[in-house]
Amino acid sequence: MKYMQYKSVIEREHKKSLKKVMYRICVDEHLNTNEGAKKLGIAKELFVYWRHYYRFDKKQLLFDEIANGLTTSKNH
Repeated sequence: MKYMQYKSVIEREHKKSLKKVMYRICVDEHLNTNEGAKKLGIAKELFVYWRHYYRFDKKQLLFDEIANGLTTSKNH
């Protein structure tokens, strides 16, 4: 299957957008690559791709939080 086909299957199973599913798994539940991929029933490579695409990796989240803080402090 292609990425878009997997995306459709995941969204249909969870009745949510892929972004919301990935947010719950990566941010709310703090699952690592192996656990997240196993929970969704997909390959680790696909899970990593989606996590990176939606910027839910721990380092990406930290960077975004810092960048947003800098932007907010400049505007005040």
